[in-house]
Amino acid sequence: MERDNRLINQKTAVKRGEMLRLASYREYLVSHPKLTYLFVELTDRCNLACLHCGSSCGGSSGRWIDTPLLLGALETVAEDFEPGSVMICLTGGEPLLHRDFFAIADRIHSLGFPWGITTNGTLIDGGTAVRMASLGLDSVTLSLDGLEQTHDWLRRVRGSFRKVREAVEHLHAAGVKVQITSVIHKRNFGELEALYRLMCDWKADSWRVINIEPIGRALQNGELLLSDGEMLRLLDFIREKRYSADTPMDVCFGCSHYLSFEYERELRDNYFICGSGIMVGSILCSGDIYSCLDIERRPELIQGNIARDRFSEVWRDGFRQFRSDRTRLCEKCGECAERRFCAGDSTHTWNFDRNEPMFCIRSVMRKEQSQ
Repeated sequence: MERDNRLINQKTAVKRGEMLRLASYREYLVSHPKLTYLFVELTDRCNLACLHCGSSCGGSSGRWIDTPLLLGALETVAEDFEPGSVMICLTGGEPLLHRDFFAIADRIHSLGFPWGITTNGTLIDGGTAVRMASLGLDSVTLSLDGLEQTHDWLRRVRGSFRKVREAVEHLHAAGVKVQITSVIHKRNFGELEALYRLMCDWKADSWRVINIEPIGRALQNGELLLSDGEMLRLLDFIREKRYSADTPMDVCFGCSHYLSFEYERELRDNYFICGSGIMVGSILCSGDIYSCLDIERRPELIQGNIARDRFSEVWRDGFRQFRSDRTRLCEKCGECAERRFCAGDSTHTWNFDRNEPMFCIRSVMRKEQSQ
């Protein structure tokens, strides 16, 4: 027992040192932001109507980004930044619904940007997979949120599970590595082990497991949110599978949320850092310049619009709401010994009206331990 405690203390000390260095780097990025990921919302239309959608997308009445306007903005980004160091992530809604998807992807590739796509997978056939691969597709993330009945129920379209399975096959045949993201909620929590076996059978290159968040449409479906105990068991499950000698793929937690000394660096390759406004920017389908696409769409958080503003100038001079210490606004955060590592947790789960995080792993752990 004494030896175990000594090892735990040593591990914690190593983590603390590395996390302090990361905290210093985050503070450096506040005044020296480094655009690393640029998300492009091609449309807020979607062919599904998922019960947990963070952006509340769906239906046929949404918007498309103007193709010439977007391409002009991306050309200025290529001029003002080093293209090879900025990952362009095409998303939506469902990005493959955009009629100019391939023209946009082709131009991104020709400008020298690495690029990827986040998609529900239902529109990927063999030809689509081959064509994306020919345009230098670097990464693709598909969504699978339960076994067949559960996934189709959450996505509100029968047959969507089958189409995801087919998309995986088409992408692998085209030589594209596939990451599958699963949002874990009340209804599929009991399917975790079966989902893991399914990912092994499908030969996923990476399985990214995340918890359902209290944002977007999930706010109207609060019964899907995990309890504190379920959240901790989810983290333990990911850690178990991640380090199992029998696991043939990368299993990781998503980039969201600081996970405390208990879990940091053990569920993903890197320590937590919210890159909103310091590493991550986005262009909405309206042309508005924004930060992380998962953040609540609030007028005061819009930084500009590519129809009138040069993206690099907005990136340099804007994003002030994201380049400050939010923990100073929250009494609970101000009293926390780990506030410098957490920095208020993910911006997409920050309550801007109450100035406090909607998720706090330390609170979750304390509540669970008190029961």
